[in-house]
Parts: sequence; structure tokens; C-alpha cells
Amino acid sequence: MLIASQGDFFVCSAKSKAVTLAAQLSVLTGHTALIEEFTDRIRVRTALPAHLTDTCRRALLVALAEADRYGHDVTMERSAVWAEVDVGAGVAQEPTTACRDRS
Repeated sequence: MLIASQGDFFVCSAKSKAVTLAAQLSVLTGHTALIEEFTDRIRVRTALPAHLTDTCRRALLVALAEADRYGHDVTMERSAVWAEVDVGAGVAQEPTTACRDRS
């Protein structure tokens, strides 16, 4: 089960938050987002295209801000963003399709 009720709010698991973030990053960048699970966190990372519109760049920053940490790696070969969600720290929010139990 992905959610637990807390009054009028639901707590999303770290996994569901990371999957939602990965989907958002994939749509915004046009690249597949990779999810890496560690004991204390889940990391989502994806390559960035050479050019992003201002609207897309702002939407990308909004999506990354939902994570506990995020960053931007740049090398001569590529540019990528990453975001980490802490495991065990549920996120209280109003119910959305990303947080609803799918079982």
C-alpha cells in the first residue's frame, strides 16, 4: 500500500514520490529518468537536452524543488540533473492521482 491517511491528507511513500518525480523529469527533458534506491534515499537522475525553453526550465526547477536535495552535474560530454528523496520521510499532501493507492 502506498498511502496512509492522516486526517484530510495522505502520506506518499518515498518510492511513489520518486516515481512521480522521474515521470516529470522524463517529460520535461525528453530523456529517460533513472531511479537508484539506497537504504536511506532514492535518487532520480536524467540527462538534460542541449537547450530548454524558459518555461521548461522553470517547470524543471519546480519539479526538482519537491525533492529533499537536488543538483546539476556538468561535464564536457553531458549535463544532467539529479534529485534525492529521503526514505522514511513521508510527505503529507492533499490526495492526488500520484499518491492514491493503486491496489
